[in-house]
Amino acid sequence: MHIYLLHAPDFLGYAGVVDMARDHRAVVERGLALKKAGNAILDVLGGRPIHPVNVRVGGFYRAPPAAALRALVPALERARDHALSTVDWVAGFEYPDFAHDHELLALVEPGTYAIERGTPTTDRGFSFPVDAFDELVVEEQVPHSTALHARLAGRGRYLTGPTARFALSQRWLSPLAREAADAAGLGTDCRNPFRSIAVRAVELVYAVDEALRLIEGYEPPARPAVEVPPRAGAGCGATEAPRGVLFHRYALAADGAITAARIVPPTSQNQACIEDDLRRFVADRLDLDDDTLTHACEQAIRNYDPCISCATHFLDLTVERS
Repeated sequence: MHIYLLHAPDFLGYAGVVDMARDHRAVVERGLALKKAGNAILDVLGGRPIHPVNVRVGGFYRAPPAAALRALVPALERARDHALSTVDWVAGFEYPDFAHDHELLALVEPGTYAIERGTPTTDRGFSFPVDAFDELVVEEQVPHSTALHARLAGRGRYLTGPTARFALSQRWLSPLAREAADAAGLGTDCRNPFRSIAVRAVELVYAVDEALRLIEGYEPPARPAVEVPPRAGAGCGATEAPRGVLFHRYALAADGAITAARIVPPTSQNQACIEDDLRRFVADRLDLDDDTLTHACEQAIRNYDPCISCATHFLDLTVERS
């Protein structure tokens, strides 16, 4: 949306921008309603909607009363309808004809669509325990970039994120989310990175479904946290962030102070795949003028939601034509 509105004055003029904003108002309001529903959950659980403060080592400082969570149900039921409408909307986009053959990696926890725990697994049958990531997930500096590139030791580049989760765990989506995925034409394996937005929309349906399921069965615990006395040691974990698997490992001193830490974010894991896709994507579109090609490349990069996508326009493209 930001792209269209920022570019619109160049070819539509002010009146065209107003018409476009009016046409998209319902879409924007739907997105804001979804965001508001998510913020309400965090407010109840975390103490505030952004950067929650209620989480502590061993659990939470306080557990919400059941009534506070049940009060969220009407808004979440509306959010579920909004999420389904979003799937329908993005399914109707025109997607470039493009596909990749990267090895896909996601957490897998049989019986559930893995988010906060699971075994790192690829679509080619390779898996490993989380505590082995320090040796198997290799980050390297490359000559042409300041961004780290990750690879699997002995295997090479891989891709994590929504399409990897979908490929490996779609069978454990909620029935409603599975129906939405089928209606969107996602099939069993989404290899077009441009269609990752459709997978993300399906995951929104699942997230709201899962929130409603958890609220229905929620009973406040006797204690919101267990005591965790500080001691020397090391531990690691992996979770599914929206962008993909996040690996982290920490070493602690006897007083609980962190003495060493390693965090491997999805962006560095996906960087090699992003660059490979971009090379192949550009090769078939060299007939485009520079401005159109720049815009297309920015869209291709944003498919993976890397940290750099926070900038609306960031790509400095130089084309040498012979």
